[in-house]
Amino acid sequence: MAAMEAKTRKSEATRAAIVDTALSIVAESGFSAVNMRAVADRLHVSKSCVFSRSGSIEILRKSVVEEYGRRFLADVFLPAMQKPRGLPRLDAIMLRWLERVGGAGDIGASIFEAAAFSLEPVEAQLRAQLVEGVGNWRATMRRTIIQAIGEGHLKPGLDPDVFMYELHSLVMGALYDTAFLGDRQMVDKGCAAYRRLIDSYRPQPATTGA
Repeated sequence: MAAMEAKTRKSEATRAAIVDTALSIVAESGFSAVNMRAVADRLHVSKSCVFSRSGSIEILRKSVVEEYGRRFLADVFLPAMQKPRGLPRLDAIMLRWLERVGGAGDIGASIFEAAAFSLEPVEAQLRAQLVEGVGNWRATMRRTIIQAIGEGHLKPGLDPDVFMYELHSLVMGALYDTAFLGDRQMVDKGCAAYRRLIDSYRPQPATTGA
């Protein structure tokens, strides 16, 4: 029994290492660079070992997206939930998101959008999974925006979907400047742009009559 449990743990550890390695490859070069041989070479194992733990390249890529989603939420979203509802929480999310993009120096900071940087088309099933991930994240952000409006931190009447588009566009621009142009000042620039955007949507102070 103990031997079987040890073997199971070893198998799970190997699979985790395979997924982690595949995620690193995606971060550096995009999904088209992920294949059984590339992962095997980095881990110094046989191609058959990678295949036996993954099942297929499609399953491996799916696992990569799932693992990235878990890491992204743990790094960006969960710490921000310690902040008060509304704008303090949104500020924390955006700061961590921009820092993640600026610190990585490659598309791995946001592989939900990695397909947009690929010169090769992403196969339909993987694209659908990535689009679903982006949609889920936008829905989470939208709820945070609505909370900020409800708390009076953002002006009433603000369209959450338009604002979400603006925030996502800001991060995509930051990703481009970091991953493609190598701009190491991007985090400061991105935060400044975010602040200007927020300031434009703050409630107007009430005026009193003479």
